[in-house]
Amino acid sequence: MLKKQNWKLPVLLASISYPFLVHYLVVTGQYLFAGIYIVALLLLIVVQNFSQGYKWLAMGLLLLSAVISAVLIYEARLVVFLPPVLIPLALAYAFGKTLMGQQTAFVTCIAQKIRTTPLVEKEKKYTRFITYMWVVFFLFLAVESMVVAAIYDIETWSYITNFLNYILVILFVMFEYLLRRIVLRRLEHPSFIRFIKQLIYVQRSR
Repeated sequence: MLKKQNWKLPVLLASISYPFLVHYLVVTGQYLFAGIYIVALLLLIVVQNFSQGYKWLAMGLLLLSAVISAVLIYEARLVVFLPPVLIPLALAYAFGKTLMGQQTAFVTCIAQKIRTTPLVEKEKKYTRFITYMWVVFFLFLAVESMVVAAIYDIETWSYITNFLNYILVILFVMFEYLLRRIVLRRLEHPSFIRFIKQLIYVQRSR
């Protein structure tokens, strides 16, 4: 049995290969294999989250795996359209629920883990605002994926959802970094590369 920290590598490799492999399977019409790969990746993430103690998240993903498996049996082609919609919606929910009541916003929590000193009030307000922006951005990706699926052929849809959307995420991260340096210009900021390394470190320390 792999230790909990050892699950991260296979999940990372499977996630990186996801857009390339699923795109190839989609454009070649191998929807069944694409669906099986999606379910397998979800189950891998389920095991990782169970090993890390995130049991409720793991149970939710396990339920999602069961639903997608049922859809796969009914209509394999439909399965490939689900992740580009469901994943952004899930992320929008994860970010959005931290904005309810007196909870600490998602981005605020990340910023506090990166910082060695407490955040000042202006930083807390800014990171809360950025959490709202991420929610809107994820909702945009979900809606965009549905619109593209309805308008374009499946190959164009695959290029957009499996490649362009990832580029949009990177551009959004870069935009936020530049915006932060403008809004919080009087505070010290790490270089963009160091900022990315800090995010990766926070993820690894989960």
